[in-house]
Amino acid sequence: MIANPENIISLTDFKRNAADVVRRIKDDKSPAILTVNGAASVVVLDANEYHKIARDAEMGSMMRGIENGLKSMSENRGMPLDAAFKMLKQDMRNALKRQG
Repeated sequence: MIANPENIISLTDFKRNAADVVRRIKDDKSPAILTVNGAASVVVLDANEYHKIARDAEMGSMMRGIENGLKSMSENRGMPLDAAFKMLKQDMRNALKRQG
């Protein structure tokens, strides 16, 4: 998703024309880049588009985690499941003790 050149606007112009800019963002699903002193400062994005980006980023992160886990297993760097659960339980106990 690349910003429509029409949606690169100054913060001052955004304040003056917020309703029109928001309508344009919703219509073309393109983010607005707000500038301050000529430099990009903030991105305004349609909420549905934001949720899609966040979901895709989370999915990518999960996939990288799975790939790293599979690689570790193929390199015999894993541990038996019961040992992993034992370690997690101990970590949880330690965390609860620290909380009070």
